[in-house]
Amino acid sequence: MDVNVSDLCCVNSRCSDYGRRGAGNLVCRKLYGRRRSRFLRCRTCGEEFSEHRGTALFDVRVSWEQAMGVYQHLADGCGIRQTARLVGVSKDTVMRLQLRAGSHAQALHDDLVRHLKTREVQFDEKWSFVGKKRRPVRSRRSG
Repeated sequence: MDVNVSDLCCVNSRCSDYGRRGAGNLVCRKLYGRRRSRFLRCRTCGEEFSEHRGTALFDVRVSWEQAMGVYQHLADGCGIRQTARLVGVSKDTVMRLQLRAGSHAQALHDDLVRHLKTREVQFDEKWSFVGKKRRPVRSRRSG
């Protein structure tokens, strides 16, 4: 079976090829499910896993179209009830997907953003927001 897996990497944190995309260590063992997802094996450590393991869509019980619809509506600023109504899922499903995406995004951010050495930090946007909200203070001195 000739399936392209160069966009994926090993998800085993103890593997020497962990996180290295296109390292040539992954082989597709089989395609499964309605969406023909790839089931992979790492030649380096022997770990077997789904291509969706470690993503916000791993083991999602609703269809991918509905899950992506929920994520898109939430990203556009829709509320929980509105998103549930538009996508056709329950409010609990929207909340569960929102928590899953949030924790996944936090883990990804913590993994990618490390050891930053900043020389300068600007708070211009925050200051302009606070500056706009500040009201002039009138003096209460009687004179």
